[in-house]
Amino acid sequence: MKIMKEDTIPRLNIDKGFKDLIRPLTRQEYLQLEENILADGCRDPIAVWKGYIVDGHNRYEICRKHRIPFKTTEMSFASREEAIMWICKNQLGRRNISDETRRYLIGIQYESEKLIAKKRNKKGWNQHIQSSAKKKAASIAGHPDISDGNEGKNPTADRIAKDNHISHSTVQKYAQYSRAVDTIKKKCPELYPKLLSGNFKISQDRIIELAGYSASDIRKMLKRTDTVNQPYVTYKETREEIMKADQKSVNTGPSIKDMPKFDPDAEVISLSLTIPAWISSLNRTRDNARFDQISDKTREKLSASLRELYTKTLEVLTVVEDK
Repeated sequence: MKIMKEDTIPRLNIDKGFKDLIRPLTRQEYLQLEENILADGCRDPIAVWKGYIVDGHNRYEICRKHRIPFKTTEMSFASREEAIMWICKNQLGRRNISDETRRYLIGIQYESEKLIAKKRNKKGWNQHIQSSAKKKAASIAGHPDISDGNEGKNPTADRIAKDNHISHSTVQKYAQYSRAVDTIKKKCPELYPKLLSGNFKISQDRIIELAGYSASDIRKMLKRTDTVNQPYVTYKETREEIMKADQKSVNTGPSIKDMPKFDPDAEVISLSLTIPAWISSLNRTRDNARFDQISDKTREKLSASLRELYTKTLEVLTVVEDK
């Protein structure tokens, strides 16, 4: 196999945001890929956009390490959001990704497509433009299936749901999940790959709860997962261990400097992350339920719950706006 001089190997750029969307290889998978490339060369081209890798990070690393030539394929994206959308769809088509990674990628894809549609709206797309003209322009842009948000209730979520064999509401729940994971990632980057690995078992509701914690408490969670010598760690047992440790510290009289840092935003962030799910449920019920056919008992129960929610919402809103 041909070996090139180091200065003749093309240098490509690494975007951390792009790379984080790529499932990391296990050590065995990486060594196998390295062995294949050393034996047969780099058969598959590395996909790039404006000099940044969007697929083929491991192949690039191995080729640079061993000075093996490689080819590139230039991708055509109109924006960073389109690049992210493509990466997500590409990764979702691969095997051996964890359920957590799948949920995250679907959520990120949905959020990216919403931003793409929003940008198109700002450029003049609106409900007064004829549907045929919009479809033609979108087709020219290379994305005929991306909606501007006005042709249906939520065709983007519907299409992603169909592609991944899940429900419309599940797509929106995964978007909420991905936002919570990104919040945790900002506070504790080291925990991010663990959450998506599948080795740390934690429900979506608990992910949202965890996103509201302070960076200090999240790091406690990470430290606990690092000390457990078993294949899988559950959120429940980890949280219980942290609470026991905190209680022990209280009983022994810790100094102020040893106490976890209070995060005044934690509770509010947790609430903010759950509200979109409520809105989605309300919209879905409004659009799909047959209110003229429900029983009086069900109607009264729903009315009472909605009135209570309305009252509590006004109470919290008053407190927030008065500060």
